[in-house]
Amino acid sequence: MAMLHGEKRHLGVFLIILLLIGAYFFLIRENSPREMGEQNRYELRVLNGLIKKKQFFRDSLKNHMDSVMLQLHKNTDYNDEFRYYTNRRLLQKSQMFSYDYASQFSQKMRLLSDQIGDGNLKAESRILSSFNMAQACLFVEALDMLKSVDLNFPNLNDSILALYYFYYGITYQRLAVYVNDSINAKKYNNTGIEMFIKSLDYSKDQGMNNFVLGRVFGRQGKYDVAQKYFEEALKYIKKDDNVLYTLANASLGKCFKHQGIYEPATRYYIEATKNDILNAQNSSIAIIDLTEHLYKQYHQTRDVIKYVNIAIENGEYYGMRSQITHIDKIIPDISKERARHNRILVIFFTAIVAIFLIYILHILFRYEKNRKFLKDYLSMNEKLKEKNNLLHDENERLSRAGMLLRDSNKLKDAYLGKLLESNSELTNMFEEFALKADQKLKKAQYEQIQKSIKELQKNFSKKEQLDRFDELFMSMFPTFITDFNALLMPEHRKQESEALLTPSMRIFALIRLGISSNQQIARVLNYTYNTILNYRVRVRAMAINPDTFEQDVMKIGL
Repeated sequence: MAMLHGEKRHLGVFLIILLLIGAYFFLIRENSPREMGEQNRYELRVLNGLIKKKQFFRDSLKNHMDSVMLQLHKNTDYNDEFRYYTNRRLLQKSQMFSYDYASQFSQKMRLLSDQIGDGNLKAESRILSSFNMAQACLFVEALDMLKSVDLNFPNLNDSILALYYFYYGITYQRLAVYVNDSINAKKYNNTGIEMFIKSLDYSKDQGMNNFVLGRVFGRQGKYDVAQKYFEEALKYIKKDDNVLYTLANASLGKCFKHQGIYEPATRYYIEATKNDILNAQNSSIAIIDLTEHLYKQYHQTRDVIKYVNIAIENGEYYGMRSQITHIDKIIPDISKERARHNRILVIFFTAIVAIFLIYILHILFRYEKNRKFLKDYLSMNEKLKEKNNLLHDENERLSRAGMLLRDSNKLKDAYLGKLLESNSELTNMFEEFALKADQKLKKAQYEQIQKSIKELQKNFSKKEQLDRFDELFMSMFPTFITDFNALLMPEHRKQESEALLTPSMRIFALIRLGISSNQQIARVLNYTYNTILNYRVRVRAMAINPDTFEQDVMKIGL
């Protein structure tokens, strides 16, 4: 029964812990306002796999750029034009990877273009350098670099002019986001739109043109129109144009989000972020846009926290100023959510610890109680054993007493039988004497009667009767004299040569037969009461164990 109660207690504690765990997961569950589609969940898993390898992509790009730079340094056969285009290619790869690398390549491009003396190359090198500065939020320096471009150069290509106004527009729109000032932001945004529209007069690149129109309508809040232009732009923009590909996808995602079409928005945000990770682009805000979207639309706190940490890491790697404005929008909400999770976690573990402490105290209490119960049980068991031993000894004593009584009864029966036989002989002897005496009295033969009396006295002497008793008793107990002597101290023992019983032995012989009354013993042996009493006291004093002497006598012959 106790074991059953113990098992119920263990089961109860286990169920309470299960309930607490269930309550914990219920409280920290992500209450998503909507369910994400299977395809987007798959793409998100792919993105998470790429994020685990982002250091590999960074190292690969860095090693590639270092290797190319080393070749340019070692090989003096390359001409300036080859070196210019090589640095241009490296700038395109690094302008969202690292400000230091991009600055190094853009500076070399400007030096090489000056050495070559080509006005288009000079303009291009300064335009691309301005974008690198704008990426790092060095807007004053970026605008100064754009203003240094000589637009009056007679042979300036339309593609360079298109590039000039395009990056001018990008710079002003980034400045509008950065200032976070409604008046200036609107002014800079309008200036950026004007620059974008001017770029359309010179550009023949369908990808760039559709992207520009998408940005123009997007800034005007016409997201349905902007969406179509961004979709068209992605048909022409190549993936190796890392910056424009990311911007187009992120912008298209924003269009869908503002229209409340969240699944396509999620898909394009994920695609923009994947492109950033694969190409080690650290300055893009695509991952921040994705983070904000996942948090607000799907409440995926775990992924959001991970992506925020990546955005902060990117910002530290490239230049925190390019990220902080966007991160500040969502960090407070995420911090509140994390604080809520932490509070729930603390409460959960506190409850678990409290339950374990209570359970341990309960176990200790039960242990102490059981220990005391066991101690009492063992003490009671010892007492019961002692009582049982006493009962066993008493039972043994009663059993021996019963055996002695049975033996005594058997001895009495045997002795009475012998005594009756002896009395029968005496009775026949006296009857015969009486008959003969009566006949002789009738004949007056007095001398003959006197002669018969003397003969009777001869045949019925006390000594003969005692000898007869001794003989009868020794026939039943052949070792009585030896066993009786063993109970006495050595100096009081009878000599082994004496075959008959002494007077004191006869008294204890009758006691062995079960005749313990002094009066009965006196009548049988024809002694006085005091004689019997004195003999018993004196012989007991001669015994080795006076207290148990008569009980030891009763055991003789068993």
